[in-house]
Amino acid sequence: MTTEEERNLELAKLWEELYNSDTVRFAHECYTSACDVNGGLIRGHEQLIQVVQGVVAAAPKRKMRVERCHASGSVVIVEAVLLDADQGPDWNIPFCAVLTCRDGKVASDRTYADFTNWPGLAGF
Repeated sequence: MTTEEERNLELAKLWEELYNSDTVRFAHECYTSACDVNGGLIRGHEQLIQVVQGVVAAAPKRKMRVERCHASGSVVIVEAVLLDADQGPDWNIPFCAVLTCRDGKVASDRTYADFTNWPGLAGF
């Protein structure tokens, strides 16, 4: 494993931690200022913060749990699940995120999930 891949796996750990704890830090510390999420549906820190805060408003107890990460060069593939205690113990949304990193931050995020059931993102 290269130093770049190790750094990107550490970023994926921070990505999970801050998604679960601090949406502003999540955006600023994990993403480049000109980040592109899901093909331009979300661009930049401010729009990302707005979207993630909408998710938190819709599901304040939501948490991401990363199941596994795979790094290759500048890309990290994250297999994870979104959980929400308010929806019950069996409620979850599995997803996969393909994160392309640049200079220690996510420049491009392609998250593949069924957003129709994702709190705050219906119709995304």
